[in-house]
Formats: sequence, structure tokens, C-alpha cells
Amino acid sequence: MPTSLFVEQHDNGIAFYINGDLQFDTADEAIYHEYLVIPALALARERFPQTDLRVLICGGGDGLAARDVLSCGVSQIDLVDYSPEVLSLGRTVFKPYNAGSLESDRITVYTQEAFEFASTLPDNSYHVVICDFTYPTCSEETSIYSREWFQQINRVLHPAGVICTNGVSPDNSTTGFWCLYQTLLASGLMAKPLQLSIPSFRQHGYGNWGFFLASPQPISRFELETISLPDNLQVLTREQLFQAFVFNSAIAQVRDRVMIHTLDCPQLFYYLLNPTSPSGVRNCRDVACNVSQENELTKESDRDINFLDIQETGTAQVGAHDLLQLESAAQFWIEQIYPNQDQDNSPDMTRLLPVRHRYHSPKMTAEWLAYLKQLLAEVDVSRLLTTILERSQELPPQIAQELKQLAQKIRSQEPLSKLPDSAAKFLMMLSVTLLMANLVTPDAVFAKGSYSGHSGGYSSGDSSYDGGGSWKMLGFLLTTGGLIWLAYLFNRPKDE
Repeated sequence: MPTSLFVEQHDNGIAFYINGDLQFDTADEAIYHEYLVIPALALARERFPQTDLRVLICGGGDGLAARDVLSCGVSQIDLVDYSPEVLSLGRTVFKPYNAGSLESDRITVYTQEAFEFASTLPDNSYHVVICDFTYPTCSEETSIYSREWFQQINRVLHPAGVICTNGVSPDNSTTGFWCLYQTLLASGLMAKPLQLSIPSFRQHGYGNWGFFLASPQPISRFELETISLPDNLQVLTREQLFQAFVFNSAIAQVRDRVMIHTLDCPQLFYYLLNPTSPSGVRNCRDVACNVSQENELTKESDRDINFLDIQETGTAQVGAHDLLQLESAAQFWIEQIYPNQDQDNSPDMTRLLPVRHRYHSPKMTAEWLAYLKQLLAEVDVSRLLTTILERSQELPPQIAQELKQLAQKIRSQEPLSKLPDSAAKFLMMLSVTLLMANLVTPDAVFAKGSYSGHSGGYSSGDSSYDGGGSWKMLGFLLTTGGLIWLAYLFNRPKDE
């Protein structure tokens, strides 16, 4: 997709947008860039006294992060950004705001993809790495937030080196934020999360914004209390910096409930598209608990956690599936739609039909699930089973036998709770297949004929409606094919 760059002029300067997403507003960009740059550089100076620091800036083609690095007296900076258009703006339109940083003789600029650039660097190349990337708008853009990316950064850092990377909003993308945290820990970096309020970001509905300060070596409160901050800062103070490490427990407790993000099994973009509110992650509707326990959870959510006071190692695991792939969604249906009756748990409905595009929303997902319920209510399962069994020679023998047993159970009007697991498999397969097929060919799935474009539905005299011939067959093939495919997913060996 072509990239849209837009510079908006206003009384206080300019605001810069990429594909409609605010990147910075000169009215308050100093908040963002001072938190991104200054703590990492100050900590590195404490760890490497009387050393000419080598700094790598990944992204940051606007030159604003480079401006703050240069203001700290660093003499060797490499900056890599894949966008020549942004770099051009950094040398022209943004020059009055970045103090001409990209033209400094102390900086070397590379127009290249950051992951590719980092993979060619020797070990222990830098004392500080600053990651100033844009917010991901597709799954492919999340590679620079993966475990493999942070492992590369860990490799090119000195053993006591420091990285600071921008994250996402812990308010609006709580699971995405902690996915990044756990991914940093899984790469061998000791990470400290930060959050702060940037007025222009909040005005755009982005919520508080998140960062991560990390190092191969643990970062202690004592260390940060002894760092020296430059005198020429616009907004950052020592007190504000320490406060940025404090998170409400309702948000912080989500950090143990996410998967890490890897190239082979990406998770981050799923979390960004399907955010889970802190209140929805752990409450008495999700787990069996009594009133006193509910009160304890409420009290816990009112407490704060200061990440300066704790050192954590990674607790998350690599996911088994890319949750945005159709096969993974179907597998989740198989595993969760018919839970153990001894447990008072319900499946995570947001994963039954996850949001797969950034312009969709969880509300749209909920509406689709409600629509699915209506579709299933119109299905005569007994009649459908009879029709399928008439063609049972086309099905695998095991599936055909299970369907026959299910048909007998339904005819005897046994409660669904007494049905064997085969019933749950069948109902799940039917649900997901009808939904997916209806998205592709709505009329074919229910054999209603072609839509005529008016509120009266089809007309029996319309030549496009053939009484159910070819459309019924296509609907049947879609449904039966989906059943076989999903049955294969369920029954195939785990090592495939």
C-alpha cells in the first residue's frame, strides 16, 4: 500500500502524519523524544565513563531523536531509516525543529531496512540503541518488534549497553504492550516499562504512550537514581522519570497473560487488533470466585506496581499459532467451543472471530458472532445431517460413523450436554464453515438464489433463481468441504 505523508501547519508549528497516524506534533514532541533518548544515554554514560559512546538510531528519519542525542555530546551516531521520503523531510521541512541534526558531521545516515542493517553489524558495536519506529499497520511491519529483532540488538550492544524502544499504548493496547515486554525479556534483555502522557497523542485517542528501557545487564533503581540528566532539557525531570515506571495493577497484571512475538509465530498484530481491556482479563465472570475474592481483585486493581523495584525474567511462551490465520481460528474453535463441563469457564469470544484488519473493531466482531447465532438458529441440524449422511460415501469413514451416532442422538432428543465430543466437533465445524462460506458466497450457502437487489428478496419468476440446483450444490460443497478440512485439522498428528 502506498505511504501517505502529511505535514499539517498550525500556530505552534507542525504535526506530521503517516497514513493518517500522528507521528509527532512540535507543540509537545519534546516529551516523547526526551523520554526516548535521555534516560538511555544518561545510564550509558554512568556505565561507560570517559568513553566516546557509539549510538545507533533505528527509525527516527525525522531527525528529532538524533537532535537530542547530539545535544548530549555524542560524537558517533549511525541512523538507519528505510524511508527516503521521511529522511528528505528531515533535511528540509523538519530542519528548523531538529536543529539540522541529519546534516551533522557526527552522524552517518543509512537508507535501509533496520533489520537487514542490524544483521550485518559485528557484535558489541554500540553502547546505546534507540528504536524510534512507527506504529505497525500490518503484520509484516511487526518484524522489528520480534524476539529475533531484539536478539539482534542484544548482540550488537556492549554487554552493559542500553536500549530504549518506543512501544504502544498500555491503555489502549494493554496486551500488545505487555507482549512487547515479554518479547524483550525472552530475547535476553532485562526490561523496564515506562508510560507517559503526551497531550497530542491523547487528543488523538491514543491514550498514555509506552516505552521500554532495557539492557543485557539488570537496571536497578540505585543506578537510575545516580544518573546525571542534562541541564538543557525542556520537560524531563528526575521525579517525572521515576513516576513513569509506575503502573496501575489492573494494567500491570496483564503482563503474565500474553504470548511472545516471534517471526515464526507472530502475535503482536493480533493483540493490537484485538485489545483486551484490563478489567476483562481477570474478573469473576472469567473465573469462579466469591464476593470476598471479587473484593480482593478490586483492591488489587487499585494498587500500583513500580517496576523500578522489581526485576523480572520472562514468563511468556511462544504461541502455537498465528492467531490471525484462518486455520488457527478454526483450531481454537475445536479446542474451546465445547469446554469441559466441570469447569465454569467460557471460551474467549474475541478469538472465535478475531479482528483481522486495522479498520475493523471488536464491536464488529461481536456483531458477526451475533449474526452467526442467528444463522445457526435457522439451520435444521437433523435435516442437514440426514442430507449429509445420504452422501456419506464421500466422507472419511470415521467422520461418517460419528455423524451417524450424532444423528441418532439428535433424533432421540437427548440434551446437548449429554452428547459425545463428536457432537461438539460437528457443531463447531458447521458454525465456522457456514460463517466463512457465507462471507464468500452468501446466497450459495443457504441456497436462496441470487439476490435481486430489492427488499422483496428473490422472485420465483426470476430466471436467476433455479429452484436450488447449482446454488444448492455449491453451498453443499462449501459446507461439506469445510467439514472435511476442519476434521482433518482436528485429527491430524500434532507434529505436522
